[in-house]
Amino acid sequence: MRFTDALSPMRFAGPVLPWAVIDRSRVLRWAAVAGIACGLAAGCAPSLSTFQPAHVAPKGHVAVEAGLEGGLPVGAFGNLVDAGKALAARGANEKLSDADIWRIFDAGVNLALTMPSIGPHVAVAYTPADRFELAVRYAGSAWRGGARYQILDHTTGPFDFTVGLGVARFAFEFPISDQIPGLKLDDFSRWQVDVPILVGTSRDWFRVWAGPKILLTTFETQMTLSLPNNNSTVARLEGKAGAFGGQAGFAIGYSRLFFAVELTLAEAFGTAHLTAPRPMMPTHDTSISSFTIFPAFGLMGEI
Repeated sequence: MRFTDALSPMRFAGPVLPWAVIDRSRVLRWAAVAGIACGLAAGCAPSLSTFQPAHVAPKGHVAVEAGLEGGLPVGAFGNLVDAGKALAARGANEKLSDADIWRIFDAGVNLALTMPSIGPHVAVAYTPADRFELAVRYAGSAWRGGARYQILDHTTGPFDFTVGLGVARFAFEFPISDQIPGLKLDDFSRWQVDVPILVGTSRDWFRVWAGPKILLTTFETQMTLSLPNNNSTVARLEGKAGAFGGQAGFAIGYSRLFFAVELTLAEAFGTAHLTAPRPMMPTHDTSISSFTIFPAFGLMGEI
């Protein structure tokens, strides 16, 4: 059996994602874009990983983790960005319609929210009371503060079960014009709330966990489109989005130090409202839609 056959079809949250329909050349191209963007930009896309087992450390103990993670949006996201790129290239030689200009902004909004990314993650968590954990994490150019409570313990119940809540703020810039000629991201800020729910178990030599994750976000930014033969257009936008995903991970080691791998799959959805000063195109709403594959790996331990 081929590896691609084993992955096709991949089911997640209802819809089918057949491996055969993924444009492999586009996947490789976006992987290269992720490396360039993270190398040149002040920040990358928000982190979707949790990278924690389904239990909290004993009272008075500290849990730490560090590693690398990356996000790769697939599906309609690539088509939308490619269409915006083609229109921007055409706008260098001819005048575009207002509808075409909005389509370029649509591509820019989706690119800003779900940029392919590669970057580090590091976190420290402390357990001040039994089954209750406080944590600080840095990933995706943002600090996240969070808390978790362990409802079930595999030593007394059938498995470990934790529920968490996290809040993060993102403020970053990256060279969006490298992907869509003439489009400049002037600033970008985003607040995000996430709710990870994990079920799993652990022993001296392994940890395993899985569960759903819900993310809610609000954002605002300003973009400027400057193309030859077209008037410069500034668009201010704000919006709300959500994502629902599933994640699973495992760790192998012994006692206090483990090597871990985690995979998150998430579908994002939302709406952004854009306004521009030009009277003929005062407002516009754009839909946000993407499916992201988000792997992470690294070391985790308890002290």
